[in-house]
Amino acid sequence: MQITNVLNPTNTLSVNRLLAHKLGLNAAVVYAALVAKQAYYEAREMLDKDGYFYSTEDDLKESTSLSKRQQARAVKALECVGLIEKDTRGMPAKRSFRVKDDVELLQKILGQKCENAPTSCPENAQQAGAFCADKLAQNEPHTYKTKENKSKDNPINQSADGIDGIDNKRENYLEIIRENIDYDCFAEKEKVDELVKIMVDVVCSMRETVRVNGEDLPTEIVKNRFLKLDNSHIDYVLTALQKNTSEVRNIRAYLVTALYNAPATIGSYYTAWVNHDMYGSS
Repeated sequence: MQITNVLNPTNTLSVNRLLAHKLGLNAAVVYAALVAKQAYYEAREMLDKDGYFYSTEDDLKESTSLSKRQQARAVKALECVGLIEKDTRGMPAKRSFRVKDDVELLQKILGQKCENAPTSCPENAQQAGAFCADKLAQNEPHTYKTKENKSKDNPINQSADGIDGIDNKRENYLEIIRENIDYDCFAEKEKVDELVKIMVDVVCSMRETVRVNGEDLPTEIVKNRFLKLDNSHIDYVLTALQKNTSEVRNIRAYLVTALYNAPATIGSYYTAWVNHDMYGSS
C-alpha cells in the first residue's frame, strides 16, 4: 500500500486497543508517546540518574495533538494505575516522566476488567483511571492501602488504615471533579466548593442508592453522571439557584437533584432564558 510511505513509523504512534478500552483513548495515546520518548532517550543515554526524561505540554501536544486539559486527564489516569510517574525536575524545572518497566502490572491492567469503568471514554480518561486504580490498588501500596497491609493483631491500626484509604479516595475524586469543572475559572469559590463537596460525597458514597428528585437511583448511575459534569453545568446550577425564589427546605437534596439533572435541562433552560430576554413575557 502506498499510504505506508506517508504513514511512516516516525510519524505514527502504536496505540494499544486494550489500554484504550481500559483507560480511554487519550490515555492510551499519551502512554504510547511517553513509551516512545523514554525508549528514544534511553537509547541515547539521555535519561537522568533516576530514569526520568522531560516532556513539556507543548512537546507532548506536538506528539499527540492533545490539549493541556486532555493531557492532564490522561496523565492522571496513567498515574492512578501506576503505569507512569510524573515529577518536576531540572534547572529550569520541567515536567518530567518515567514509564515503569513493569510487564506484570501492564499485563494485569490489560487483562483485568475494571468493574463500573466506562467501556469507551476518550474524553474521560481520568475518570476511568480512578475506577481502575481502585481495582488495581494492590500494585501501588505506597499510594493505596490494602487489606494485606493491615495488621490483624491491631484493630486500631486497621481503623486508621481504613480512614486513610477513604481520605485518599476522597482526595483523588476531589482533584478529578475540580479538574473536570475547571475549578480555577470560578471567581466565587465558596459556592462552587459547596457543590463540589456534595459531588464528592455522592461519588464516594458506600450506599447502594442516592435520593434524586424523590426517587432512589443506583449510586453508580448518579456517580457516573456527576463525573461527567463540566464548568457549564456548575455555572448553570449556580445561576438557577440564584434565580430560584421558592423556599427550599432541604438544600442538599435540591442541589443533588439539580446537579444530576443539569446535563438534561441546561439546553432548555438557556433557550427559555434567551427567548424571554429577546421577546419578553407574554
